[in-house]
Amino acid sequence: MMTSPLYRFITSSCASISVTLILMQHQSSIFTLAAECISENNVCTSWGDPYRPLPGCKEYVECERGAIKSIITCMDGTLFDIYVQTCNWDYDTFCDIETCEPTVEPTAHPTTDSPTAFPSGEPSFPPTIAPSSSPSVGPTYNFFATMETNTMKWAIQDIVLVAYNVNGIKFPSTRYTYDGMVVALKEMASVGIQSDGRDFRFYVGSEEANVQYGKTNLAAFLAMAMAESIVYDTCDEYNEDQVAGKFAISNSCGQFGRSYQDEVCTNPSEANMSCDVNVDMVVVSSSTSINQGGRPPPPLSCRPKADWSDYAGYWDSRTGQASSNPYANTLGRIDTEGCCYWGRGVLLTRGVCNIGRLNYYLGKRAHDERGEGRFPTIDFCKDPEATCASDSSTETMRWITGLFDWIYRVQSYEADGWSYMEALQKFVDNGFVDDDYERYPFFDTVSSVFVRDCHENKCSNLQITKKDARKFNFEKVMEIMKVTDKPTRKPTQNPTMFNEPTPAPSKPKIEIKPPPPVWSLPPPSPRPPLSPSVSVIANSPSTIENSVTTTAPSPTPTTDNDINPIVVNLNPPAPPTSLISFTPPTTDEISQPQQTDTPFEGLIILEDNAACSISITGVTWLLSIAIAYVVLH
Repeated sequence: MMTSPLYRFITSSCASISVTLILMQHQSSIFTLAAECISENNVCTSWGDPYRPLPGCKEYVECERGAIKSIITCMDGTLFDIYVQTCNWDYDTFCDIETCEPTVEPTAHPTTDSPTAFPSGEPSFPPTIAPSSSPSVGPTYNFFATMETNTMKWAIQDIVLVAYNVNGIKFPSTRYTYDGMVVALKEMASVGIQSDGRDFRFYVGSEEANVQYGKTNLAAFLAMAMAESIVYDTCDEYNEDQVAGKFAISNSCGQFGRSYQDEVCTNPSEANMSCDVNVDMVVVSSSTSINQGGRPPPPLSCRPKADWSDYAGYWDSRTGQASSNPYANTLGRIDTEGCCYWGRGVLLTRGVCNIGRLNYYLGKRAHDERGEGRFPTIDFCKDPEATCASDSSTETMRWITGLFDWIYRVQSYEADGWSYMEALQKFVDNGFVDDDYERYPFFDTVSSVFVRDCHENKCSNLQITKKDARKFNFEKVMEIMKVTDKPTRKPTQNPTMFNEPTPAPSKPKIEIKPPPPVWSLPPPSPRPPLSPSVSVIANSPSTIENSVTTTAPSPTPTTDNDINPIVVNLNPPAPPTSLISFTPPTTDEISQPQQTDTPFEGLIILEDNAACSISITGVTWLLSIAIAYVVLH
């Protein structure tokens, strides 16, 4: 097929631009993705961004041809941000630079000829605890063999473990890292938590044949973690429930219709696990919101009331001012007495029952009563902020408390004939298609269990917050973990929990025989004009009036090879008649079919009788030509 010089120019230019953009993106990521030992001696030696921070991020350099061109110091209260490439407020900055250890000069005359010391063997992060003699989930080596590849690590770091600041700029989470996640997963999958005669382990599959079960379970967990904490890079829940345009300070008592201090364990076997509400407790959250616009509210807090007129008040983000006037949250609370049980950890485990379970199975109570406990010195009930701000608070604690919460409330969920594990296995075995979409779509039912502790559609008055974000996260994680390209579901006419989008109506179509290019038209000869014939083709009852076939009769006999119908979209509005007009092809113009490499969506005859094709891709080509011109010049 012959192509014009213009087409070849555009194609080569677009390819050059694509390669250039890929290289530019790669160039930007080389320097910023991994923390490395940085000093003035090597800060400019690698290929990357022109502006790069020095240790401490108070200063940054401008690099030129592998050398430092200048050193710039940020003003007080600001640090260099590697993502915005300039100084930014220190509380809104990401800068992960490792300082090089100073080189120790060897002594001229060593006193001893001691041999070189062997490495200590200490790992850079806590070692994986050896599995118990008979783990309930079986060997997990196949699962983690696929998890610990560089490709998987980069994908999880780039898509899952990222947060966004108020400007929508993505940056790696500082509280939730890939290494921290893998360490906690290995521990909770192989050893788990053995407490009070129960064995809690994160399910990752027991053999290679059902590793997909484990990946789907992990994808569901991470989808919830992303929506709750990772995207905000927070360990504490933050004030986000607005009432009449203001943030009630009493939102620490509960948001979106919840009352955390009243969410006690209702199962008779768990009646003694709930934390006793301490009305004298004073706690201030250690985390603040990083992606709320305007003037975000202060961290959640709780304190006892001084007297009956001591109100918590509200925060007005428009003015950035607080008021002590009585202002209620969605459940009518106007104080914060005893309201210290907001969410913490990677899943923002909240409420006196859920936090009480942590203490009963993992914390000080487990140690004091049974000599057990993963965190034997932490009393989660008396110090609920310990997960985020105690001396023992670590990333491992944030992950493990969330994993335990998932195992206890979601992975082990069975009620009224619905089981999470059975639904998970059916979902995977059925090709990631819901076998009972109308009643129990898999992931939305899981979201209901996680948020509301029940699976039925109308089992609770609580709303499933961030529902769309959770589902999007799940599909994205499933895709990057190579579980499936994209989870699908069976269509339904009347779903009970979703409103399926209405299919777009069929576009009207016209089939024509296009003329040859204007430069190959034969000399016109006077012939009487022929009127085109129009016939209606019924594709479907809904599109019968929109589908038309227009055929211009040929003055000379034609063969099958002469007919080359092309679909034309007439939905876009017609251009002004003063500029262009639509004219059916004449009989002289139908001697040869037109060959084209691009989508043809209409024949436009200009006032000077020049013919051209108009399509959406034409706009893209024009932009590509402009960009290519700039790049090449």
